[in-house]
Amino acid sequence: MPQNSPLPVHASRQGRRGTNRRPGANLHKLPIGLDLAGISVLEGVRAALASAVFLALNQWIGSQALLIAAVGAMITCFCDIGGSLRQRLPMLLTFTALGAATWAIFGLLRAGGLGVVLPCAGLAAFLFSMARAWGLRAQTIGNVLIVVLALAIDAPLTPDKALSFFLYFGVGGLWACLLTVLLWRIQPDRPAIQAVAAVWSAQAALAADLRDMLLRPGTSQADWDDHARGHRRAVRAHIEEARSIVSTSVRRRGLVSGRGTQALLLLEAADQLFGELIILSELLETATAPGVHAHAERMLRRLRPILLILGADHRPDIARLRQSLDRMAEEAPGSEQLNSLIGAIVDRLRITLRVVEGLEKPAPTAHPAPPDGGVWRTRIWGPLRDELTWRSAILRHAVRATVIVVPAIAITLHWWTPYSHWLTITLALTMQPFFAATWQRALERVGGTVLGAAIGGVLAFFPQTPIVVGGLLFPLAVIGFSVRQVSYGAYIACLTPLIVLLFDIVEPGHSAFVVAGMRIFYTLVGGIVAVAACMLLWPSWEPFRLRRELRETFLAYARLAVAVLGNPGTSRAEGTEAARRAAGLANSNLEASLSRALQEPGRGKRAGLDKIIAADAILRRLGAALLATPHDPSIQPILSGPGRAEWQTWLDEAFAALADGRSPSRPAPDAPASSTLQRVRRGIDVLSSDLATRGDEAPQAPL
Repeated sequence: MPQNSPLPVHASRQGRRGTNRRPGANLHKLPIGLDLAGISVLEGVRAALASAVFLALNQWIGSQALLIAAVGAMITCFCDIGGSLRQRLPMLLTFTALGAATWAIFGLLRAGGLGVVLPCAGLAAFLFSMARAWGLRAQTIGNVLIVVLALAIDAPLTPDKALSFFLYFGVGGLWACLLTVLLWRIQPDRPAIQAVAAVWSAQAALAADLRDMLLRPGTSQADWDDHARGHRRAVRAHIEEARSIVSTSVRRRGLVSGRGTQALLLLEAADQLFGELIILSELLETATAPGVHAHAERMLRRLRPILLILGADHRPDIARLRQSLDRMAEEAPGSEQLNSLIGAIVDRLRITLRVVEGLEKPAPTAHPAPPDGGVWRTRIWGPLRDELTWRSAILRHAVRATVIVVPAIAITLHWWTPYSHWLTITLALTMQPFFAATWQRALERVGGTVLGAAIGGVLAFFPQTPIVVGGLLFPLAVIGFSVRQVSYGAYIACLTPLIVLLFDIVEPGHSAFVVAGMRIFYTLVGGIVAVAACMLLWPSWEPFRLRRELRETFLAYARLAVAVLGNPGTSRAEGTEAARRAAGLANSNLEASLSRALQEPGRGKRAGLDKIIAADAILRRLGAALLATPHDPSIQPILSGPGRAEWQTWLDEAFAALADGRSPSRPAPDAPASSTLQRVRRGIDVLSSDLATRGDEAPQAPL
């Protein structure tokens, strides 16, 4: 890499769209692809049973109370975003109570007219939108509570009816909670096992793509950059998601759960293996010895199926896996660096096999103490307090949502139709704090609604008898909720026919074609308004946060360099793992911010964005080179002498200088020309010359 060359910008080698769980290498494309691994039939069965029981009883008895219970049960299922039972049940119970209270209260307020209901609806919309401060689960509850609010103000309620709505909505929500407990108690460790399996599957995809790169002639540096960006961010996201689910499961059940504990150990092994695969890609990219790529390709061919088997939900053939590992060890490429690394990978996998086989027992750990009042104050008040500033995107989003939702409610109540609440619902569910997220959600919601309405129109040709409608509702509910994690657009496409049929039960006498057409109309109008609001009302443009994300990434890499070049020993290994994780998360956050910035219209300064895209690729390579330093024999004399401290200090200062927009104040210490340390030095030189000295072209953040 020439010292003063401009940062290269390449088109992505991977043309297909990414998904939310695997965003892919091309940051210019919205991650709206289909993630078929997200299909969960159990989710669909739970949602279908939750509402089907009450709908079947309604067909027999004909009671409005049963319809309210059915709506409460189905809406409660909307709030469930998965995870362990310990994570999901408290949130479902919380929503059940808040949803029932919201419907009853706003049904009463509706009787007071617009002068009463609009200010209260605005306050509620603001509070529900601020729930994002407490994370994704609270955000989901807040969004669905706005849906409940929109439904509640359709008709005024007397105190007696409000009480009955509160009770029946609560009954439906509690029934959905009971089904959740019954279904997920059958296999309490399944969410943790599935989350860990997704980690191993993502690493198998990384290994397969790495092998494909070795087989393809003329692999360029851009291909290696795309490989790193397309896989490492996805693996890190899977690891962090699995860490949350598994740790919650183990805390709840302790170490008495063999499968849960095994999932925890498999996750830690996968995370450590991930670091070794990063080093492997770095060494293969820079390998020049003849035959190295051919030997490594054969090793990777054996590695992928092993990774898939280790993540499978069944007991593998341990003897055959050991034989495969032995053959992998024999595929030594003939390079001292790669031999050492492949030996470490094989040893890691052998330890993992012992975990799967159950030969290694974990040491007992203390159960965490129950949280006291101080911790609760930190969990509840702390995140909210941090967002109570106008610089907060969440606060501006809450104000924006209030300003848009209140007029929408006023319009839909003044010119009321049975369909008009879809405008408020679309606005609430489409509008996001950032323009790119709003744009993506609008495209998926409008496209999914149009496709789903077409499917609903086809179903309208069936005889609209209670038996036929009831027979269609159950499979539609199963399909709709099963694909929630596949993509938002697919979810809406499958859910819209269900809503079209449900409308005929709740509001009989309406043509299915009219219902489908009105849903398309209100969804289209709501999507347009949501996108326009994010552009015009206190927008949170992403480029102004990019420099801050880049700064945090530089500082994370400074900590990684200090940890890697620190003193040897157990503490060094533990510190390196923590620093590697922090650097990976910082890189992923930077790429997510870049992707959002690239979706925003008319922001100019594309040259600045292109430089940060290239800087992100260089940082990925620098991280891999830093992790590979212990496997580089040419620098072992440096690392075993005073040169280690010199390089440690220089790298810390260099990354800190880049974080402040400056060039390093002094040159790097000496090291062999072809060593990993010199590759790190050249990367820092390029970053310094192109970002620090021309930082005025890059987007600046209001720090």
